[in-house]
Amino acid sequence: MKKGLVIPLCFAVLSTPAFDKTVQGASLTKFLHSSSVQAAAKTETKYVNVDANSSLTLRAKPSKSAAKLDSLKKGTAVLVYNVSDGWAEVKAGTKTGYVSAEYLTSTKPGSTATTTSTAKTTTKYVNVDKGSHLILRSKASKTASILASLARGEKVTVYSISGDWAKVKAGSKTGYVHASFLTNSNPDSNAGTSTPARNMSMWIKDPI
Repeated sequence: MKKGLVIPLCFAVLSTPAFDKTVQGASLTKFLHSSSVQAAAKTETKYVNVDANSSLTLRAKPSKSAAKLDSLKKGTAVLVYNVSDGWAEVKAGTKTGYVSAEYLTSTKPGSTATTTSTAKTTTKYVNVDKGSHLILRSKASKTASILASLARGEKVTVYSISGDWAKVKAGSKTGYVHASFLTNSNPDSNAGTSTPARNMSMWIKDPI
């Protein structure tokens, strides 16, 4: 009786340099694409919000002692990559570095300030006795320096009122006057308007 010859078959997956390179290339492409999508999703545009005459320092590292790369003015748009421990990694123009995150805002400070200022201002008129003047002072204080003397009926722009004082603009000068001597309409065109009865020596300048 003849015995059958059994030949074991073995299958192997061959790995070639070309195959490995193809697989690695595909993996790298997938990784880079994923990273780009994640980076794009995280970035956002913000604006530098500092005083008009100040600037925000862009540094090479998130440290106050790190090298200074640039000085960013108020309203400068920056691209924010991430924020950590009070520092924001940003791109400003062609430079990438770090700034203090507390000086960044989502809206451009210049446009916001203009809108707010326009919404709050009102027009009023000086209401003192004829021949007298309302004193415009540099600060909200009876002892502050005198900027101007405003005649009865003079129109002023009121920015805000706090306590007895109103911050106003009269002509080209901005200062403070006593709010009780301001009225919504010109006193000379309204016979029913009268000057408030009180001791006016600190607020009113009588004719000499």
